[in-house]
Amino acid sequence: MPNGQGLTSIRSAASKFFIARATAPTLPSFFGSTKTIRVRGPTSARYIQREIFLGMRVALKIAYDGRAFFGHQRQPDRRTVEGECLAALRSAKILRDPSGAFFRSASRTDRGVSAVGNVIAFDGPLKLEATVGAFNDKARDVWAWAAAAVPDAFHPRHALERWYRYVLLDEMSLEALRHVAPRFVGSHDFRSFCSEPLSGPLAIESIDVSRGGPVTFIDVRARSFRRGMVRRIVAAMLAVVRREATIEELEDALAGGRHDFGSIEPEPLVLMDVRYDFPFQIVLKPKVAEDIRRKGRDLSLQLHLLQFFRRTMGTEARSTSPDQRDIGFAQ
Repeated sequence: MPNGQGLTSIRSAASKFFIARATAPTLPSFFGSTKTIRVRGPTSARYIQREIFLGMRVALKIAYDGRAFFGHQRQPDRRTVEGECLAALRSAKILRDPSGAFFRSASRTDRGVSAVGNVIAFDGPLKLEATVGAFNDKARDVWAWAAAAVPDAFHPRHALERWYRYVLLDEMSLEALRHVAPRFVGSHDFRSFCSEPLSGPLAIESIDVSRGGPVTFIDVRARSFRRGMVRRIVAAMLAVVRREATIEELEDALAGGRHDFGSIEPEPLVLMDVRYDFPFQIVLKPKVAEDIRRKGRDLSLQLHLLQFFRRTMGTEARSTSPDQRDIGFAQ
């Protein structure tokens, strides 16, 4: 068979397998035999090998205090969020091989940045509630509180929206911040606001500024962000409000001019949600909710963790809407 026809047949077989698997009922909760498929990768010289377990693909919403980790991404000899998640999944015998289970994360938050609604996904043998319970029994400083069964091809990075919240403890003028915020909305050249090269413009969906008791919230939403981007945006907003930079300089930066507005500390930044076109099921035991409440010592976490988890204390499982503002995250 010619190579082109062979690849076409493999793709077709793989697609049929994924479709059948996505619509099939939940399979028994154990590791069975595996099936390996190879499909054409994003470049002509690359192939992707994927093991499919007799089980289901699971997406978990996780919360964590970023101060306890050296960032999200796995690093040798460093305690990271991904490393802790994988250790918990292995200890609970949910995962054997992370690459074979296609373990992936939605957002790789920087060191010091916390999360309420980051998402991890993997192939596992247990049903949703059992997966959440087993994970929380083993994980330290990371808590799973919602889950969804997803198709085999699901990658959590392919989200509809990411929502970050920066918490300012300083007394800032809401009017001044709200005057600056709309300048970032829409498609712009964000090279001056990223710590990595960009190949094209990025789009910010919205920036909302609000007050919550003694603090100010800056909520930034977009389909995707680059490393350090939110903190540089907030730093630029503050520079303009404090008259350390001008609106004209900000607008020039967004048009491609090179300006350095600096960055800002990561600890008050929280990834509030990663949104998809399907709901998650809340699976939150009272003991876990109380543990999260007790661990959320810092004000920047307490203000949005406590309100939500007080409402869900005692709730074993219920459905969420795709937007967590409907279940108490918004102030």
